[in-house]
Amino acid sequence: MEQPGIKASREQILGFMTTEHFALQTARSATIAEANGRTAIYLSSVSSAVVALAFIGQVSDTGDAFFLFALVLFPTLFFLGIVTFDRVLQTGLADLMHAREINRIRHYYVEVAPEVGRYFVHSTRDDTPAFFHDLAIAPTKWQYFVSSAGAVNIINGVIAGVFAGLAASYFLWWPDFACAAIGGVVFVASVVAHRRFQAKKSLQVMRRLDTLFPTPKSDEMAQKAAQAGAADGMGAHKTL
Repeated sequence: MEQPGIKASREQILGFMTTEHFALQTARSATIAEANGRTAIYLSSVSSAVVALAFIGQVSDTGDAFFLFALVLFPTLFFLGIVTFDRVLQTGLADLMHAREINRIRHYYVEVAPEVGRYFVHSTRDDTPAFFHDLAIAPTKWQYFVSSAGAVNIINGVIAGVFAGLAASYFLWWPDFACAAIGGVVFVASVVAHRRFQAKKSLQVMRRLDTLFPTPKSDEMAQKAAQAGAADGMGAHKTL
């Protein structure tokens, strides 16, 4: 319950802001560490599974045991990939929120001491152009695929495609070219589905975040970066 008549001094407010700034920086480091850790666990699991599958193939001479082992293994890996993708996406969106809040705090610093604004390289704005400015890159259509979520997306698509091809070969006795074709279709479908899910989630988060300090329209480079990112459906988030 608020107590009327009690107001913080400028020094106290600065103390609050700097403490929150430090906490947000720590939180950003934690999100990056978790994303890297989850991705590393997933990649090591895929690597171990491929090695195990190679041993089974040698022992069974790619017979029924090989197919049965693969048909059980790949759905398990795909499930692990799905939860990894979702969690990496969540940490990326959390990092986005932390970054925007830090920019707001930096804007307050400039309000208190306007003369320090020229010493900041990072933006003091909290909108989409400012976020791309802080990334220090020009967003392109391929930027998504160099992120952790994008890499997991591709690997998930490969696993789904291989599973579909093996299933078609084992259960339907389709020729190799037909199995490869169905695997390619499933791969593309998986990548597109992951991408659309990421764009939808990003858009939901962006709509919940109000912009308090928009980038001036005179900053043409930032505006172009934001337009390029929006055109690609990136949702203004880098997805770690």
